[in-house]
Amino acid sequence: MEIRSEEVLLPVSAVSAFPRPHWLQGRVFGSQYEPTYRSHNIRVTYEDASKIVAREQELAGLDILCDGAQYYEWEAPGFQLEPIFHYIPEMLGGITNYGPPGDGAKYKPFYKGTVNGKVEWVRPIFEGVVYAMQNATDRPFKVAFLGPAQQSVILDDQHYGDGVELAKDIARALNKELHFLQDMGLEAVQLIDVLPPYTQDMWQIECQEILFEGINMIKFWHVCYGSVDGQRDVFDDHAATMMPLFAASPVDVIHLEFTNKNFSELDAFGNFPADKVLGVGVVDAKNTIVESTDQIADRIQRALKIIPPDRLLVAPDCGLGYFSRTTAYAKLRNMGAAAKQVRVGL
Repeated sequence: MEIRSEEVLLPVSAVSAFPRPHWLQGRVFGSQYEPTYRSHNIRVTYEDASKIVAREQELAGLDILCDGAQYYEWEAPGFQLEPIFHYIPEMLGGITNYGPPGDGAKYKPFYKGTVNGKVEWVRPIFEGVVYAMQNATDRPFKVAFLGPAQQSVILDDQHYGDGVELAKDIARALNKELHFLQDMGLEAVQLIDVLPPYTQDMWQIECQEILFEGINMIKFWHVCYGSVDGQRDVFDDHAATMMPLFAASPVDVIHLEFTNKNFSELDAFGNFPADKVLGVGVVDAKNTIVESTDQIADRIQRALKIIPPDRLLVAPDCGLGYFSRTTAYAKLRNMGAAAKQVRVGL
């Protein structure tokens, strides 16, 4: 995989989230009509937390860092999904920050933002995240966000009457955001998506093409099987049926959970598109047990039987934000050591 014009064998990255320090509490960024930060004190606290996240990833030997999602309120039990669902819609024009409850028992505690006009980009969304990370590290890093297809199905549409057209306008709005971040110097971006295991309709790829038009950053696509409080949402194997989506996608890296599923889908990736890098989850994001370096190395070797090292990215199954800091960073360090161990033998 090429990173900053150099080929890196078995590159290592994280998915998106790490636990926050105990002294960082509450919401960090304002919504559409508020200042970027809700106070100067929260800004300093958040930027300090970002430095810890960056340093821990550097110590673990990661090649592409993530921002750690330190602006999310991971510490609110039962409500960890709320900022994931609402952070972007609360910053876009055409969406009001209230609406009916979500569908089903799991999502009922969270409101659906109401779409009552054309969705538009009106202000920077992740400017503070990029600025904080640029001051925390000189290594490449990515910013992760919930994608337009996924966003469209968790909103209450009272304007478009067509979910695909709604998704495409969200993609157009977020494309402007990505151009803004690219101009800031951001080098990588990660799309988070739960939708593909449920539907393989190609309109999702049309949204990606709109989203990434003119974007030259490294583009990751994390297909999430769910991990809130250690709970999975997707139990069946869908990799084979998702392969046409993977082949048509304009992204560079596609990442999925493997370890918690006991690599049950690995054989399907014999048909993985040759022009893309496969991100393989080799650390369990639902189990608090810290795997040994040798255990993780064995998982990497297992994946290498299907995907060559120049197209294999090492990562956890999902974000590690629901663990303690001790557990999350121990898993991260062992993962980095395992990748280094396997590289020596290549």
